[in-house]
Amino acid sequence: MDFAKSRLYGVSNKKYLSELLQLELKTLKDVDSNYEVEPFFKEVNGKIRELYNPSDAHKRALKNIVKRLSYIGFPHYIYGGIPLVGYVDNASRHLEKEYLLLLDITNFFPSTKDSYVYDFFHNTMSQPADIAKILTNLTTIKKDEERFLPQGFSTSPMLSFLSYHQMYEELDVFSKRNNFTFSAYYDDFTFSSDKFIHTSKRREAIAIIEKYGLQVNKKKTRLTICNHTRVTGVIIHGDTKKAPKKLHKKMYDYYRLLLDMDKDPTKYTQDEFIDTCNRLQGCIAAIQSIEKERNLEHYKNTLRYIRTKFDVPVEKKKKHLYFKNVQINN
Repeated sequence: MDFAKSRLYGVSNKKYLSELLQLELKTLKDVDSNYEVEPFFKEVNGKIRELYNPSDAHKRALKNIVKRLSYIGFPHYIYGGIPLVGYVDNASRHLEKEYLLLLDITNFFPSTKDSYVYDFFHNTMSQPADIAKILTNLTTIKKDEERFLPQGFSTSPMLSFLSYHQMYEELDVFSKRNNFTFSAYYDDFTFSSDKFIHTSKRREAIAIIEKYGLQVNKKKTRLTICNHTRVTGVIIHGDTKKAPKKLHKKMYDYYRLLLDMDKDPTKYTQDEFIDTCNRLQGCIAAIQSIEKERNLEHYKNTLRYIRTKFDVPVEKKKKHLYFKNVQINN
């Protein structure tokens, strides 16, 4: 990584920082007051998550931070929070391996305290204390006298890595020393090998992580033979990867629901049509990103048919007579 390639490196002038972030200079004097964000709660994958949705100006600034930090360049083992790679690429890195060690960080974003974020901006990015403090306060949330990376900020995935880049480097050295293949996708760390991975190596990897104040989720820690094993949402075995059965079932359920909607559209609201179409489309895209040769034309054709017949928009804006509870103004 070359930190000096980012225009945020060595920034020492607030006016220049405000231009880089596209924020009014006067608002940087008190970031907490000018960019306060309240949490909201949403069910994600069956769990209630505390999320944060910043203002438009704040979002723009966060996107500019991500853009500027992207020029640093990232190690080959990072697959989360950076452009052009994702969970499928992460799993693919471990194809044709015999053994796997899977580790999961407990509450990774909330566990990433502002001291690590500040240290990254101040020491790694060579910024004076006042500039590092501004960027830290823009990218973290204060709650119960603590500051941490929030879920919902576009900067959190990238900063969760950069704030602990020394830990990742240690894990990479550990992996190379043991001839392991290592990858990280957000809070999921995967090590693979052609040879058996001893439990002592698991303890060694966990010790490196805990040295940085993070906790490994023991319930999600697995040391296993790679036999149809799930790695970041992808089933891998030998040189093949498949989408989980649960994802296929979700796709089929949304497909069946669309067929029912086609029979009696008056039972459903427009938003229900939009949500179901979008969810089916998402399942199709997710499966084909994993299984590129999978033929899903029947599902795609049904989706196109429903969208066309009922004029279903992608977003919840247009109104249509077919749907339940739609008010028509004459």
